[in-house]
Amino acid sequence: MRYLSSVIVLLILCCTMSAQRLRVATWNIENMFDTCHDEGKQDFEFLPSAPRRWTSGRYWRKLRGISQTLAAMELPAIVALQEVENDTVLRDLTRRTALWNAHYSYVITDSKDERGIDVGLLYRPQAFRLYCSRGVRVPSIEYGLHPTRDLLYAAGILPDGDTLHVIAVHLPSRRNNNAASKQNRELAVSTILEIVDSISRNSNPNVIVLGDFNAEPGDRIFSKTSPRLISIVEQDKNKLRGQMGTYYFRRIWGYLDHILVSPALKDHVQGRAYECRFPFLLRTDRKIPHRTYGGEHYMGGLSDHLPLLADFLFAAPSQ
Repeated sequence: MRYLSSVIVLLILCCTMSAQRLRVATWNIENMFDTCHDEGKQDFEFLPSAPRRWTSGRYWRKLRGISQTLAAMELPAIVALQEVENDTVLRDLTRRTALWNAHYSYVITDSKDERGIDVGLLYRPQAFRLYCSRGVRVPSIEYGLHPTRDLLYAAGILPDGDTLHVIAVHLPSRRNNNAASKQNRELAVSTILEIVDSISRNSNPNVIVLGDFNAEPGDRIFSKTSPRLISIVEQDKNKLRGQMGTYYFRRIWGYLDHILVSPALKDHVQGRAYECRFPFLLRTDRKIPHRTYGGEHYMGGLSDHLPLLADFLFAAPSQ
């Protein structure tokens, strides 16, 4: 733990000296529940008494692993996290692991998702000075659908003085892929575009939309969001050939996690977004994501998704 703290301190110094680079990440951290029941939420499977035996030891082991991963990612300035149960989890992650040395702040939604999972955003105030944030509800209930995760909107100032708008998302699952599921996803996408349009009304803003879209490259979602938002994940499946991605399903790699940017940000992107494949995030036998659970069997990994990273380059702040 002392070694990890020292590494984090050194990385903070390096990031401070290279203030022009802004590293952004998104990561679905697979059912990051605490070990206590939240009233009104269906979180019973992640309690110490449940068949999965989600104990304090397992909880803290996972938090330490997430902390180690963010340090190995060189402490991104902005990190969107999906499948986070509540404020307690992010407080423990940022204040009670070695990550406390990085001085992350955070915001999190409080949505009506039945299981109680939300979307969180970590940020380093010296790189992204937050001035407002809010959860934005997808109107699922109004259309007679199951409630889904809120979108998380945040705006802040970059070191060069520009404003950056961030929308962190976890779109409805494609499970069952029925008409209700499709409608719920379309409502979420429409809500994202409403936020973007409201931001863009009187300007050409810097906007990043990132998170778990539950959508593969080439999905109709990305034709709906274009040209207002441009994907910086490779969208050509012929180039990907099932060999790249953040998620592994039925022996094929794919991207369910994405980063989209507004036209104003396109020239600031350094290459494409890329997945993070540290050995400790992968199973040693098959080199696929080392997840926390397989059904009710505890596997001891961190997530069934890999983090997705992107680097942006901005003008150095005036001295």
